[in-house]
Amino acid sequence: MTLLAHLMTFLSVLLVAQLIFVLMNIRALPMPGRKAKRIEGRPLVSVLIPVRDEERNIAACLQHVLASDDSEFRLEVIVYDDGSSDATADIVRQIAVSDPRVRLMPGVELPPGWKGKCHACYQLADRASGSWYLMLDADVRLYPSAIRDTLRTAISRRAGLVTGFPRQKVDSWLEKLVVPMMNFVILCHLPIPFVSRSRSSMFAAAHGAFMLFKKSAYQSTGSYEAIKNEMLDDMAMARAIKKCGYRMELVDLTRHAEMRMYHSSQEVWEGYRKNLFLGLGRSYLLLLLLVLGYTALYLLPLVVFLVGVIAGSLHLALTAGTALLLGMTIKGLSDLRGGLPFIYGLLMPAAAACTIALAVSSALQGSSGRGYEWKGRRYV
Repeated sequence: MTLLAHLMTFLSVLLVAQLIFVLMNIRALPMPGRKAKRIEGRPLVSVLIPVRDEERNIAACLQHVLASDDSEFRLEVIVYDDGSSDATADIVRQIAVSDPRVRLMPGVELPPGWKGKCHACYQLADRASGSWYLMLDADVRLYPSAIRDTLRTAISRRAGLVTGFPRQKVDSWLEKLVVPMMNFVILCHLPIPFVSRSRSSMFAAAHGAFMLFKKSAYQSTGSYEAIKNEMLDDMAMARAIKKCGYRMELVDLTRHAEMRMYHSSQEVWEGYRKNLFLGLGRSYLLLLLLVLGYTALYLLPLVVFLVGVIAGSLHLALTAGTALLLGMTIKGLSDLRGGLPFIYGLLMPAAAACTIALAVSSALQGSSGRGYEWKGRRYV
């Protein structure tokens, strides 16, 4: 019991350090448009939306884009229909009839060696006329000031890329457990000030649902053709931007956009399983560190707390409970920064367990040779 109590005290010290790190990151994460000057010259912004079977999303997405406050810029919207089998293309055509800023770009057959989204984004950028490209997913809902404020930030900070995490809408139980872990991972493991200040591509993070590129920065990377076989295209482009010497900004988009990435627990499982092991660089060492680290910091305190309660050891229960509450507090602050209720932090042990299970499943799927299936395509 004494050894377990000492272990819990040690874990509490680590969690206090992590809490301080998270609080520093929260303070460092900039809000788009804050202290940025008005945009001069009304530049043309090309909003580029790749879609594949997005009939449940595309109308609302376009309505929000077209309702943007465009007093400081001009707007064109191009939608690339990547072989949709539903009514996606028809919906876009109907909207384009009533608003000439919208164009539908019929897709072509996916060439060998390309991932679907990379090819769609490449085609969109090749057709765009703007000096700024906003790559936007169909499940994002922009608030009126979103484009204006991120463009102000990009220009004032001379950034080649501005990206961030919209406020996540969650409903199913697995959404509530897993989706908020995106913000948690960024705030707990990435020194956010280094994203903009360091030229190293090690300090990069991006969300492919919202990526605002300066045209010249995008072209310098070699475009999406240079990363055509990448599953994590957002991270690959972020690193490419930094390698080309351009500044990138990771911003807080929770007051500028919202999205619901997945609409069921099954979609959550499939979506994260295809990305998690790839996000670890297919490294079994990083996978092992994730499993051991999350087990020790977020699962073991709960187990030891229950052991202390059952054994009647007040000291053990208190030390384990302290570590448990610290982990929950870190998660709650992360969720709150992401626009979700602080009380979701109480789910930290379950969220950590789900993340571990997804990481292991993702690694097994990736190493099996079967690859990953997404939107009717299989990628190895």
